[in-house]
Amino acid sequence: MPSYNHSSNGVNMSNFRALQSGKNTGRGGTYRAPYEWTLESVEQMGLGATENRMSSTLRDASSQLQAVASATVANDINIVDRALTTKLGQTESLKNMLETCLSEVISEIAELLSTKKRLEERNGKVQAKIGVNNNRMQVRSSRPPREMTMDEVEKGLIKQQGMLGSFSDRVERAIAQVDREVSQLEAVRAKLEADLRDKAEALRVDEAVLSIPTDPTVEGTLSPTFRRGAADCSPKTPHTWVRGTEDNLRNAHHWLADSARLRKAIAHAVANSRATEHDVANRLNENMLAKVAATRNLREDLQTQLEKVREEQARAKSQRSALTSALDDKRGPLAQARERLAVRKARPCRETVNDEVEAALAREVAHLAAVTQQLSDKVAAVDREIAALDATAAQLESNISDKDSALRVDERVVLLDGRINLAQRPPSSVASFAVSDMSAPRTQTLARIRELEASLTSARREREAMESSIRQLRDTLGGGGGAF
Repeated sequence: MPSYNHSSNGVNMSNFRALQSGKNTGRGGTYRAPYEWTLESVEQMGLGATENRMSSTLRDASSQLQAVASATVANDINIVDRALTTKLGQTESLKNMLETCLSEVISEIAELLSTKKRLEERNGKVQAKIGVNNNRMQVRSSRPPREMTMDEVEKGLIKQQGMLGSFSDRVERAIAQVDREVSQLEAVRAKLEADLRDKAEALRVDEAVLSIPTDPTVEGTLSPTFRRGAADCSPKTPHTWVRGTEDNLRNAHHWLADSARLRKAIAHAVANSRATEHDVANRLNENMLAKVAATRNLREDLQTQLEKVREEQARAKSQRSALTSALDDKRGPLAQARERLAVRKARPCRETVNDEVEAALAREVAHLAAVTQQLSDKVAAVDREIAALDATAAQLESNISDKDSALRVDERVVLLDGRINLAQRPPSSVASFAVSDMSAPRTQTLARIRELEASLTSARREREAMESSIRQLRDTLGGGGGAF
């Protein structure tokens, strides 16, 4: 097929027209040969036919070009639409993933803040318990020197103080770790929100691009907000674009998992420490009540023994009075016998005879002197025993006074946790839960019973030793009374 503007013989029609226009057409009053005249018409007819063919060729080429252009434009529009639709789907998918992850991050931040609040409340309770423990140790230090013993209560207070201090330190470290975790999640949240805003804006722009019609009259009507300078940012590859969002999501999931592990570890540590704390508080409460009961029982035993000593004092003093009276009764006859014996020695030498009278007077004087000496010895012995009873009574009174002071101190120590009386259960916020099989196993209960039985056995032995000394004193006084 001849190309446009060329004849079938390959003649350039533009150049041919230029040559023809320079030929003599016979105008201007000149004559031409008939041959030229005929040839001109023939050439013009040939030129017309050539022009017709060229026009037809041009029309065919234009039609073909129009068809190809329409097909190409339609195909390009379909390709762009499919690419935009795919891109919108990818962007929407990433946007949904970002929204889900952002919701999880916000929820996790709320959980961490709630955990921090619970830790702060827990630390406040622990600090209150530390204050109660310090007050108990301070009040208990005011006991009398006799009562300053490293008993189970003192050991329990020291153990509880160390345990509470250690737990308070762990709680403060956990709060600091939660703060760091919240800071990391806030940074992750900021990145996710920025990425989500960009994805939402990209969706809005791509949807606007997809909605632009093919009508040429709308060219230039796009909102200025969609026109961004080409130098604002450099375009990324699709792989880099997806990888940036995936990196943000992966980083967010990493910190979410780390935060969940932290909260689980904190909950486990708090549960374990609470169980330990309740067990220690239960033991301390039991030891304090046992100490109060043991002190009260021992004080009652001491008071009973003091009453017995007082009764023995009264009997010893009564016995002394009887001995003194008997001694006074013997002093008159002894003086009389000595006087008789002395007067009888005034007889003349001839009459000085060791007769029965002399012997009887001598025996009377000897007997009365021996009895008087025995009575004097018994009075002295009774005086010593009375002094010993007085000293024992004074020691018992001092011990009872110390027991009273220790009892008041121990009762005050028990009531420092806020309870009204000893029969009331300790507050759960300071002491512990009720004793159960989980917090007080059977073996621990039996061990505690054995400890109480040992303390009671020791107190019983002390009472028996004191009663033995009292019996010896009675035997001594009884032997002295039967000598005359």
